Amino acid sequence: MMYSYHIFYFPFKWKIERNANKIFAEQVSLNNIQPSVLSNWETNYSPQDQEEQKELYNEKNYYFKFVHPVLYDDGTENLLVRHYERKEPKNEEVFYNIKISKNGQVLDYRLRVVAINLNFYSTGVGMLSFYLENNEKDDFQSVLNINQYGRRIFPPFYKDIDVRSPIALSISIDGLYGGTERYTENFERYTTSMDWEPALFLGNLIGDLQENLKILPVIDDRMFVNCWYGNNKIADEFYLNEEECKRIEKENQELVIAKQILEEKQEKRLSDFLNKDFWYEYIFVDSSSPTCRNRMMKDKLLEDATYKRWQMDGSLYGVSRYSLVLLTSESGFAKDVLQVHMRTIYSRMIELVLVQRASMLRFSGEVTILSRLSPTDTRESAIKIASLYQEYIRFVNQIFFRSVTSQDQGIELYQLFVNQFELEKQIGDLEDEIGELHQYISLLIEKAKSEQGALLNQIAAILLPATILTGFFGMNPIASNDSWLSQGILIVVVTLIVFFLLLNIKKLR
Repeated sequence: MMYSYHIFYFPFKWKIERNANKIFAEQVSLNNIQPSVLSNWETNYSPQDQEEQKELYNEKNYYFKFVHPVLYDDGTENLLVRHYERKEPKNEEVFYNIKISKNGQVLDYRLRVVAINLNFYSTGVGMLSFYLENNEKDDFQSVLNINQYGRRIFPPFYKDIDVRSPIALSISIDGLYGGTERYTENFERYTTSMDWEPALFLGNLIGDLQENLKILPVIDDRMFVNCWYGNNKIADEFYLNEEECKRIEKENQELVIAKQILEEKQEKRLSDFLNKDFWYEYIFVDSSSPTCRNRMMKDKLLEDATYKRWQMDGSLYGVSRYSLVLLTSESGFAKDVLQVHMRTIYSRMIELVLVQRASMLRFSGEVTILSRLSPTDTRESAIKIASLYQEYIRFVNQIFFRSVTSQDQGIELYQLFVNQFELEKQIGDLEDEIGELHQYISLLIEKAKSEQGALLNQIAAILLPATILTGFFGMNPIASNDSWLSQGILIVVVTLIVFFLLLNIKKLR
């Protein structure tokens, strides 16, 4: 019996230290990813069974074909994404364990690992994702706890190491080759002198693929959450179920009146539900109480984050910077169709949005690095900035899309993501940053060209007397007994030229 389905996404920056001084295109080339022959990661370019074939068919038909190259690694020379899957969940039982301390109690959550995926993208970012089934806890507090504590990858504040209010006592993965200890984090190793780095189980999982990869969190101390939760009792709080609708229709024979009453009651029920804490906590991944303590602001946040299209059918979606969540009834349709859509179709949408956001942050960081280059080394700076600009243009054309599907729900959900992540504003700011950097180096190049031109003019002016003398002696040869005079003049001219060149040797360089 599956009560809820959880997917955690860890976006990160990747780099290889030996390539740090190369141009950006060479740093982030996917050819740098060379999996170890002993790795338990594998490429999987084809569905494993008929069910996966159906799911992949649905996914690819949902999205425009021009979006596919960034979503799918087809095993060919795809220059945008490399996809790997962990072997063990396909062959044996693997569990994602979350141990927490809450209200003086120690609580354990054991989720079955359906899949662990790892993607690398040509913008220098990656994505590690965990697909998890909750088959043990059906209460809403457990669902909130799993989302809140299962997603934390390092302590946001140092005091949290002792207090453990936002982070778990431990997160561990059982059943992977290498042993549980290798994939366990209890957050006690962190010190005040440490830079931010992800939990051990994240770093070691990625390190299993390739040892020399350096991984850095690109967003914050949390993984993104995708969650489906089916609960009849809670769902009944935001919509009128079939029995209630039939009762109202029976009490009101007039069809128009019955329809009006139904609509009013549906709206009232949804309004009352949104005023409760659960929905806010579910969307914004809180497990104790809402982190917004202002009613008007809370109402505005919920209004912007709630997708109501299927409310009357018992489905309510929520989209925030931290999550995509779905609350449904326990119907067969909710479990067999909507849950599948969350872990397939909408999971691809989440990956795309997170890659867009992470890539923008990666580009912005590179702009900061390149802006520190010495203005005297114009040639090197120009080459590196040109490479970054080229990769940015490629990103805009092949990864950052204004539209990804023709399906109404997909259009609306994608727009919610764009709004929540402020992607339009972010891409505008990034374009300004890169544009200013490109303009700066262009000015330096023009300045260098002007200085070079001025230098050539000076050289020409110095050489002019020699040119005249050469012409003079060529047309009016001096008698052989006066050769000492011509030799002396030439020596003086050559000396002046050499002296001038020595004075300007730095400029010539």
